[in-house]
Amino acid sequence: MNTTQTTADKGFLLIDKPEGITSFDVIRHLRRITKLRRIGHCGTLDPFATGLLVCTLGSYTRLSQFIEAQSKEYNAQIKLGAKTDSGDRTGSVIETKDIGISEVDSHNICAEALSIRELPVPAYSAVKIDGVRSYKLARQGIAPEMPARLTTISKFQFLKIELPYISYSCTVSKGTYIRSLSEWVAERFGSVGHTIELRRTAIGDIRIEDAVSLKSLDETNWRDRLYPAQRVFERGDHLTLTEESLIKLMQGKIIPNEGEDCATIMIFDSGANLCSVCDRKDNLLKPRINLP
Repeated sequence: MNTTQTTADKGFLLIDKPEGITSFDVIRHLRRITKLRRIGHCGTLDPFATGLLVCTLGSYTRLSQFIEAQSKEYNAQIKLGAKTDSGDRTGSVIETKDIGISEVDSHNICAEALSIRELPVPAYSAVKIDGVRSYKLARQGIAPEMPARLTTISKFQFLKIELPYISYSCTVSKGTYIRSLSEWVAERFGSVGHTIELRRTAIGDIRIEDAVSLKSLDETNWRDRLYPAQRVFERGDHLTLTEESLIKLMQGKIIPNEGEDCATIMIFDSGANLCSVCDRKDNLLKPRINLP
């Protein structure tokens, strides 16, 4: 049994999503040029948003959970004075309010942002309310009581303040809605507001600078743009094992491996292909996800 495989049918593509298309439109395009059906992405970007979309190909789609769990970095721009039902510029204005503060302590707002522990979920989101997606209810004119979601904001800084426009960057935990954060910022300026620009610049250690434009990919070059799995999971625990050990893991067997207990270890072969995700306990390595 040869466990070493080419990455032709599995891998990662880092896409710089353009404005005006959905995240699933990106998947449709990649399916056309790769001829692969099994493609996913790690974290939806709204149509008006741009930036880093990590796409998984083949069996690597099973790794999305590990990427989605990482922190996200965004640049956003707010327009004060009007609140929309969607929280962004695609929605309808539901409230207007003059800017109530001429001068603010931006340093204090940044510090306060870092102490946020929860933010409301926008009505226009994919969260289910009694089994129905909330955005579907919102489109029907139904206003359900939306839950708050736990969040951690590890970085927040203003990039430019030229009222009524405010630009900021932030690093946030999984599931944080930037539209809600923008509304929170608007309140600190004594007004209401909505997000007019949003760009994702990083997921974990993966940065937008390593992404490629969708229009630059075609049937002849997409394989050359595959992003190494070792770089995707560079910060986490990983091992390179012999083919003999890999064969046993791929058969679902537990093998001896000395080391500290660890819930998630990425297992690579000698060709730098990611073959398995294991946990180690009591010096035994147990496969959780095998990636043929």
